[in-house]
Amino acid sequence: AFYLRDTDGTAIALVQLDLGAGSLVLHHRVAELIAEKTDIPAHGLSLLVTHTHTGPSGFLDSDFYNVYGSSRPGFDPALFEFLSTRIADAVIRAYEQQRPARFASGQREVWGLTRNRSVAAWAENFNLAASTINEALAFRAVNPQMTMLRIDLQAGDGLFYPAGALTAFSIHGTSIPAFTAPYHADLWAWLASDMEQAMQASGTPFATVHGAFQGTHADNNPAWHRGERGDFAARRIGKALAQQAVALHQELAKGLDSQLTLQRGSRLVNTLELNEDARFGLCERAVVGAATVGAANGDEVFPISYLPYFKEDWPRRFFNDGCQGTKQWMLSKLQLLLPADRFPHKALLQVLRVNDLIIVAAPWEVTLEAGNQLRDAVKAELPEGSWHIEISSLANGMFGYVTTPAEYSRQYYEGGHTLYGPHSLTFLRQQFSTLTATLIAHGELNELPADYYFTLASRSYWPAVPPSDVPRHWLTEPEFVRGDTSMEPHWRIRLLAEPPGYLALHLPLLSVENSDGMMVADDQGGDLQLRLLTDNGESGHYEIRWFYPILRADMQHRLIIAPRDERPALVSDWF
Repeated sequence: AFYLRDTDGTAIALVQLDLGAGSLVLHHRVAELIAEKTDIPAHGLSLLVTHTHTGPSGFLDSDFYNVYGSSRPGFDPALFEFLSTRIADAVIRAYEQQRPARFASGQREVWGLTRNRSVAAWAENFNLAASTINEALAFRAVNPQMTMLRIDLQAGDGLFYPAGALTAFSIHGTSIPAFTAPYHADLWAWLASDMEQAMQASGTPFATVHGAFQGTHADNNPAWHRGERGDFAARRIGKALAQQAVALHQELAKGLDSQLTLQRGSRLVNTLELNEDARFGLCERAVVGAATVGAANGDEVFPISYLPYFKEDWPRRFFNDGCQGTKQWMLSKLQLLLPADRFPHKALLQVLRVNDLIIVAAPWEVTLEAGNQLRDAVKAELPEGSWHIEISSLANGMFGYVTTPAEYSRQYYEGGHTLYGPHSLTFLRQQFSTLTATLIAHGELNELPADYYFTLASRSYWPAVPPSDVPRHWLTEPEFVRGDTSMEPHWRIRLLAEPPGYLALHLPLLSVENSDGMMVADDQGGDLQLRLLTDNGESGHYEIRWFYPILRADMQHRLIIAPRDERPALVSDWF
């Protein structure tokens, strides 16, 4: 969490989350929790996400995504309150620990780590001939801009030291394929942690924080190598991105300044209540395209992704003059039986200014070219000057995708998942254009109602904590696994312990210590994995894996499991 306040008393909180999407109800609950303990208003709070595909679900503000975006359907109140409290606590701590600061923002181009997964649809924007569409073009049809806000804080000696950075980049967190039990936030884990370590190594007295969040990523995938996809690709690409972030952070050192100008503008739009003049072609209700079920390029599911209507590039060629245009409807008209208000329909739109950085926060997944057009619309309303404009996808909510009309016409996954039709981008351009113009003219804009009401279908999945006196003990000796093309080398060991509900996994649990008494790995990074094998309600059977272990003939290691409640720490034999 990043708390900022300028000399005029304007305050904002920018929060980076390893979640699949933002959530309007989560945003409002956090705003409620921080209201009495900070000076941050709801319209000055923004939840920015990595869009990790490995995070939890069941906390979103629409029944549709609490089902479609989850392995188990429903809104889980206990999970929701857990997330809300953790986020609010982070914001309150940032507020309480505020210090004089210096700031700098900037950008650098990063090529070769991303590729366009729907390059044929992107090419429609420029009427490119089919013969020109190839893999080389896919590597050029990406958003290469890495954008960073660097924040140095003043220490007790009066000097300023690196303390935090907020970094945006446009890349899906899909280096690791679905259905493979991932245990960290994909490449984002390395981008976040390596940058923090680099700042810490500079000799700063502060515990450094790096918040990496999503840009215009919707059709931009990680550029994994053939046969590499998985933890190898996540580590390689994430660490390469972190190197770029470190270089950008160093470049920004020369531009650090104590001047801080903040502006905050927020508007809530209910798409079901807009009159015709305010829609700008936006369809009256959401409709899911068959191409959405067919999955994105690179994540095909046999045989669905290869069937007519479901496969990419299978647009409706007849009877396509309705609002949804060329979209093949999933389940045809039967979809209309699901009430329109079960789909996402309340969108929080934000434009936030931090000096020369403009963050445009939208609850859509924005494609490369849609993002370029949104950026141009915002830039046209800004005064003359050098601005860094960053479109943040899936901030504060989840509305599916937004493509350009040309991309939509091909009905790849992104077009099929553009719920409100081919003119969604036209609507967003108008909204963000007027929002920016109003913000610049008046310095602040708050178009959020004072009260919110949500009705969501609820289910309870939060783990019960039944009485359990099962003592922890190891079931196997440590064993080294060399790994293969799909799995990194690692040590593994199995144990029997308390059931998952006891583990309090938001707190540190696992660490590895070497024979010199130094901790060489912990579960705050991406090297330690805890796998639940079985759970009978009274105990849990687990496997712990230490990836990329340090191998030295003169060094031994042991695994340590931290104490929980009255259970003491458990320490393995040396290996």
